[in-house]
Amino acid sequence: MPENTNTKIGYENDNDTSYDITVGDISSLEVVKAFFDAYNNKDLQAVYDMEHDDVLFYTPSGKTITSRQEHLELGQEFMDNNSIAKWDIVWSMSGQVNYPENPSENWVTSGVLVTTGNEDETTTISRVVDLQIVDGKVKKGYVYQRQLAASEGNTPQ
Repeated sequence: MPENTNTKIGYENDNDTSYDITVGDISSLEVVKAFFDAYNNKDLQAVYDMEHDDVLFYTPSGKTITSRQEHLELGQEFMDNNSIAKWDIVWSMSGQVNYPENPSENWVTSGVLVTTGNEDETTTISRVVDLQIVDGKVKKGYVYQRQLAASEGNTPQ
């Protein structure tokens, strides 16, 4: 890790306590890149292999995914319904949340443009994906999304 790993880049508030976020493990950025590359290659087995057995995802719809097997099945269903599916990382950064009495956590937060649909029509949405990386694998994820404005190019293709 670089020498400036103690540089404070933000904070996390939990109830009445604030925790420093410092520069995170830069190698985790490659884990996240490989994760989305696997999706772009429609290699759901590779996605599965990059997740802990008990991976936990919180989706924009409010659904909770509680295992990599469930994520694999939902991913296959998604791919079956979207012949065009592409994830483009626009930006990504790694942060370390430092808890004084618990192990610190490495999170990679990425802005991702997701294009889905079929040969007749596609739609692109913007997502912020926050992935906790533990031992080089995805442990937990929060996914937030919004529709792109027409001025951002969100017109059916």
